[in-house]
Amino acid sequence: MPPHRAFFEEVVTQDPDITLFELPDALADAEGVQVHHSSIADLLSRLGFMYKKSHWSPPNAAVRR
Repeated sequence: MPPHRAFFEEVVTQDPDITLFELPDALADAEGVQVHHSSIADLLSRLGFMYKKSHWSPPNAAVRR
């Protein structure tokens, strides 16, 4: 998954309404790679992305304490 980190960051940033179940198809179409949606969810979580009801949101620059 790390080689595709930039791909997912770009896709989610361009289309924050994309669903977790659409992301594996997007990767398969663009890169020819098959992955499970749970692997993508883990990666996006590690990158700080959060799913908020209707869209993915990137991590904030400020960290809450």
